[in-house]
Formats: sequence, structure tokens, C-alpha cells
Amino acid sequence: MPVTSLRFKDDQYNEIKEMAAFYGVSVTTFMRKTILERLEDEQDYQDAVDSIDSSDGKLVSRLEMLERFNSNS
Repeated sequence: MPVTSLRFKDDQYNEIKEMAAFYGVSVTTFMRKTILERLEDEQDYQDAVDSIDSSDGKLVSRLEMLERFNSNS
């Protein structure tokens, strides 16, 4: 498993540390979860863009969108 180092200004690290403590997790766990959630958000966004691109300008119902996303999971 790869290991990555990050450098933060003291005030930035203190904010991260406070947020981790608020959620009751370590700084490492907080950062890992935050990054992975961001990756998931970006993938969801890209899936939506791809879905719009594949619709040829046609309107798509909410149900059809949910079916498309559920089939990709």
C-alpha cells in the first residue's frame, strides 16, 4: 500500500485536526475519508456528464437517471 506525505501550514493542520477530533477519528482517517468522498463526488459528476452527453439532448426522467446510475454501480 502506498504512503503519501502532505505538508500543511500549522493553522491548516490544526483545522484538520479539530475536524478529525469532532468526528472522533484520527487525522489520517479523516483525510483518507475526505479524499475518497471527493473522488466519489467527482465520479458521480462525470457519470452525470456522460449520461447527459449520451442523451442526444433528449429529456431524461429521474427514474431513468436512477436506473442508469444503479446499473453502473
